[in-house]
Amino acid sequence: MTLGLCMIVKNEEKNLPRCLESVKDIVDEIIIVDTGSTDSTVEIAESYGAKVLLYKWDDSFANARNFSLQKASKDWILIMDADDELKEDDKDKVIHLVNDKNSDVDVYFGETLSYVGDAPGSDIYTNLNVRFIKNGKGIKFKGDIHEQIIFENKNNARLVDVRFYHYGYLNKTVEVKNKRKRNMQIIKKTLEDNPKDSFMLYNMGTEYMALGNFSEALNYYKKSYEDFNPDLVAFNSKLILKMIYCYEVLGEFKEEIELINEGLKYYPEFTELEFRRAMVFYNRKKYDMAIEALNKCIDMGEPPAVFRDLSGVGSYRVYYLLGAIYFDMENYDESYKYLDKALKLNCKFTEAILKISQIMFIKKFSVDEIELKLTNYFNGTVDENTNLLLSDIFYNKDKFDVAYKYAEKAEKYKINSAKVNYYKGVLLFYQRRFKEALDSLSKVEIGNFYNNSIYYSILCEIFNNQYNHADSLLDITKKFNENEKTAVYKTFKDIMQGNKYSPISEDKEDSVEFLIPIFDLLEMILKSNSFDEFKKAVQLLNLINDDSILLLLGKLYYRRGYFEFAYKEFIRSIKIYEKIDIEALEMMKLILIYKEV
Repeated sequence: MTLGLCMIVKNEEKNLPRCLESVKDIVDEIIIVDTGSTDSTVEIAESYGAKVLLYKWDDSFANARNFSLQKASKDWILIMDADDELKEDDKDKVIHLVNDKNSDVDVYFGETLSYVGDAPGSDIYTNLNVRFIKNGKGIKFKGDIHEQIIFENKNNARLVDVRFYHYGYLNKTVEVKNKRKRNMQIIKKTLEDNPKDSFMLYNMGTEYMALGNFSEALNYYKKSYEDFNPDLVAFNSKLILKMIYCYEVLGEFKEEIELINEGLKYYPEFTELEFRRAMVFYNRKKYDMAIEALNKCIDMGEPPAVFRDLSGVGSYRVYYLLGAIYFDMENYDESYKYLDKALKLNCKFTEAILKISQIMFIKKFSVDEIELKLTNYFNGTVDENTNLLLSDIFYNKDKFDVAYKYAEKAEKYKINSAKVNYYKGVLLFYQRRFKEALDSLSKVEIGNFYNNSIYYSILCEIFNNQYNHADSLLDITKKFNENEKTAVYKTFKDIMQGNKYSPISEDKEDSVEFLIPIFDLLEMILKSNSFDEFKKAVQLLNLINDDSILLLLGKLYYRRGYFEFAYKEFIRSIKIYEKIDIEALEMMKLILIYKEV
């Protein structure tokens, strides 16, 4: 039997090749409905032999989807979006499914693994979506957004173990496409016609939650929950889960636990609810109760597909949280044991890598030992993100030469060159290789890393006595709307150059705005072991009017391991400003203990 792919797209030139590459050798037809692309989407689609049909967008995903179904001519229809990718290992399953002549199924649901965050990694959320439709059975979609299938006849549907990666909810994609605004406009229009539509109320709640408005999200979820039907498992299990998350963020502990208990009565196999209970107790440092809940998660195991949302709630995330608990209790051997289990189940779980590396440093493993143990977890699957993660780990421990080695390894993948060049530039700066640092930083294009790369470049030019170049870069920072930071860097340049300089701020309230950029700059200079420059940079503190400067300077010295200097500044803060806090007192206590030892 034959299989055709049906898609609706708009401006998907970055995603479409990955999608079509994943299925081009198993589909017999590609139907692409374009709703108004202005990039090279259409040309890319045609290069894969697709039949491209233009469709005037009418704010209805169901209408566009149904239009694509009407044009399909093959026995089975595969439904994908441009930011989907069929998992390579599951191609044979698709071929078997399409050619199964004994099956009476008309619709197959597949598992969608959605990446979230800044880059594809271990943060994956799961949904079930319609993926395969038998052609000619009268099956259509309804709903202007998050469209659902409707059956005109008595059709059979089944879940199949075929997985698709989804890249559409990565932070950059959501931001670039302004998906939230588009989605909310369509949902609002639907709710005007049917204000009690539980599914649309749920969808609106989800949009508000994505925007960080958890109170408004919970209001919509509660309205949706009024018509709760436990038999609608896929929808209502996620509704319960998202309400629980809102309760947690809003600090409504009692309601959260009650809903967890209620949800488990309806869905006893829903492991993530028990995992959320463990998180509730962990966040409140009730470690014994958290451990009890986590052991239940292990007994329950990973939930059935219909209850899957966050991956690993019956496996690697449980072991990670146990490791985190024992880490907080300073039982590092027990913590290491559980983190090791987590990483053997999921070597790309970033939080576990970071935590286990902390333990290795605490237990004074050599750099070679740490490198060997960490790279062994990846078992040959090292990529750009992995190398940058390893670079971060050693950077945070001031092992700048080791960190630089991994940044260089990341460079060969040529995927995120701006990030890699930024990493290299920063790490060269901290090794005082200023000319080389400038070379890397100059390659960082406008984007997430551009502003910081300019400030690091200014310091490189100052340290190289290239003050005219520093002035040119300072002019660029005027466009960043970071006036306080620009003023701090300009004044530091004047100090280093021997120019006259004036107080940055004599007003006590205004001076507060300069504290963060000044102390960020001081830490950067101290971290680079630029002691002569640091002595001059400290003069910046005399140019603002704030009685917390000595306290903050003491904390900076403490963080960098200069304990005697830290202690002296704390004493000066008490004598001159009569200012100290609990954190500083604890630091002073530890310094005295350290001196006695």
